[in-house]
Amino acid sequence: MNQIKWVFENMKGSRGKFFFGLILHNLVIIPLVLAGPWLTSELIRQVFELGDTSNLVLMLWLIAGVGVLYAIVSYIWPIMMERAASDVVKNLRLKLYAKLQKLSPSYYGQTRTGDIMMRLTGDLDAMRHFVAWVMTNAVFAVLLFVAGLAVFFSVNWILASIIFAASPLMAWLVISLRKEVGPAYAHHRETNSQLNAVVQENISGNRVVKAFVREEYEQYKFEVCNEAYRDASVAAANIWAKKGPYFGVLFKTVMVATLIVGGIMVINNQLGLADFMLFFSLNWIINESMRLVGIVINDAQRFFSSTQKVQQLYYARTDIRNKENPASDAANHSANAPIVEFSDVAFKYDNVPVLSDINLTARAGETIGIMGPTGSGKTTLTMMMSRFMDATSGSVKVNGIDVRDYDIHTLRSMIGMSMQDVFLFSNTIDANIAYGRIEIEEEETIEYAKMADAHGFIKRMPDGYDTIIGERGVGLSGGQKQRVALARALAYETPILVLDDTTSAVDMETEKYIQEQLAARSGIHTTFIVAQRISSVKNADKIYIIEEGKVTECGTHRELLANKGYYYDIYCLQQGLTTDNS
Repeated sequence: MNQIKWVFENMKGSRGKFFFGLILHNLVIIPLVLAGPWLTSELIRQVFELGDTSNLVLMLWLIAGVGVLYAIVSYIWPIMMERAASDVVKNLRLKLYAKLQKLSPSYYGQTRTGDIMMRLTGDLDAMRHFVAWVMTNAVFAVLLFVAGLAVFFSVNWILASIIFAASPLMAWLVISLRKEVGPAYAHHRETNSQLNAVVQENISGNRVVKAFVREEYEQYKFEVCNEAYRDASVAAANIWAKKGPYFGVLFKTVMVATLIVGGIMVINNQLGLADFMLFFSLNWIINESMRLVGIVINDAQRFFSSTQKVQQLYYARTDIRNKENPASDAANHSANAPIVEFSDVAFKYDNVPVLSDINLTARAGETIGIMGPTGSGKTTLTMMMSRFMDATSGSVKVNGIDVRDYDIHTLRSMIGMSMQDVFLFSNTIDANIAYGRIEIEEEETIEYAKMADAHGFIKRMPDGYDTIIGERGVGLSGGQKQRVALARALAYETPILVLDDTTSAVDMETEKYIQEQLAARSGIHTTFIVAQRISSVKNADKIYIIEEGKVTECGTHRELLANKGYYYDIYCLQQGLTTDNS
């Protein structure tokens, strides 16, 4: 019931449509449903039992009028309910998408993309169906049954008692159905999510699949998930298929009992023909009520299963959020390149130490190189500046303010990043470069592309800067994607610039040109260069070596060579020299 209450809380602005449709369906249609058979029985009573034809034409017009009005209301109420339900889902989808923009990378690392997509599509559609049809039919089924019983008892309590006697058995069927359907639909929903995840991963990793010739394996994996989804769907459907006939048998039993007892009462003149016809014609109410109850229970369990998943995303808490009254000084956006300080910083991921005792200072306008073995924590170090993750202990400061005290948007608008895992949107090259500052002119976009040595290959593309690249940059080489990503980071024009393995996929000549362009902008940014190549960091003002989560060396290119540690070994390896550690 809490889930239904939650849906109502999110129905703001659409409650009027919902209750109008609910009133039409229940407080208007039910009287019309009862009025038709009652008018017919009255016509039989007056014409055939009493022989009075004076109101025959009027009765026929009333019966026809009831039919027309029923048709009109039956057209209007579904439209109102569907509009209300669609509004609720639209608003929830917007809120969920907004929540996704706020969640930290750790959430995406723990949740499958296919599952997230399922929550914004299939799960929300199950909620739409529940609001538009299930809720109103639940009320309709109960009111229809109660109203029918009221009419039956007002006419003949004996026949009404036969129908009423079926109520406990119907309640038992409903409870039994609910207990079985709930777990079945929870499993059905999970297999659907797994199927979506397999499809999404296969599409995203299609090049890897083809490169390792794993098409048959992926096909097999999909077949397994698809079969599991089929089995879950059949299992859920079978429950209703097995229980549904019981409702039908119960109705038929009640109808036959009513027919037998009513027929005997008519023969013995204990019941008029008109009243008997009223009972017989309204017997379908019991069948319709039972049928609707079964459908409602079936669809409600799907709703509860889907809503639970939607609520998990809706109430998901990010571990990265603003403090009260965060620093949001707009002057920081255009200020001179800031000072960045790491003081005794440590970071753990799932209680596994990643960084410890990190002390690092980047003075205003300096270029800082960061090197170290794969997995030593270099990227984690840079991510902490933008608060994609927070230090477990110690502090990271920008201009003397702890990054945790900044407004997150303010902080991140101060830091331009070209990330290790290059992601480009399925859009034009121009739009990708100008992603951080969509207002810049095309001439500026070209200038930033030239700085990143991307202008040459962009000009040779079919539509130049208006060329649409595929999802994740499909259609570009690794080096081309890196250069577009670098141009995007430069175009953001931020006082802090983080370049994480930005030139690892480009040739030495291109890297040299990019390094010259970055050197020409020295002092404009406080720059962090994470790299594996000595050539990428040798001109940095200071180079930090990170090994096993700790700073093991620090100094200039010359100082680190003289130190003959990790940096010296890498230098000799890349230059083809023999190390001399004597």
